[in-house]
Amino acid sequence: MADMHDPRYSTTLERPLASPETRRGLERALNELDRILGCVSDRAEVPYYGPTLLASMSEKDQSMALHAEQARYDQNPEDSAVHFCITSAIALLEVSQALLNQASDPTPQEQQRQWATLVAYTKTAGRSAYRAASILTDHTPLV
Repeated sequence: MADMHDPRYSTTLERPLASPETRRGLERALNELDRILGCVSDRAEVPYYGPTLLASMSEKDQSMALHAEQARYDQNPEDSAVHFCITSAIALLEVSQALLNQASDPTPQEQQRQWATLVAYTKTAGRSAYRAASILTDHTPLV
C-alpha cells in the first residue's frame, strides 16, 4: 500500500517560485520599472492608440491619432521603443505576480476574474513588445 505521506502522492501543488523572496523580488522589480518608466515618460509623451480606442473614433480622428503616433516614433524611435519595452516588461511581471498570488481554491467568479486579469496583462505585454519591434524595424539604419 502507498504511503500517503510520500511527497509523490501529495494532493497539494507545491509552488517553489511562490516564496516570499520571489514575491518581494517581483515587487521590487515592478517598482523599479515603474520608476524608470516615469523617468522615460517625463522626457516626452509616447502616444499609443489601441484598437478599441481607434474603433471609437471618427475616421478623421483615427487618421490624426495614427499620424501623431507615427510622428512621435519617427522623431525619436529609440525612446519610443524603450518606452514600449519597459511597458511590456512591467506587464509580464504583473502576469507573474498574478500567477503567484492566485487564491488556492478560488470560486468560479474569482477564477474568471483572475484569468481575465492574466489575459489583459499578457495582451498588453505582447502588444507593447510588438510595438517596440515595429518601431525599431521601421527605423533600422541602412548599412
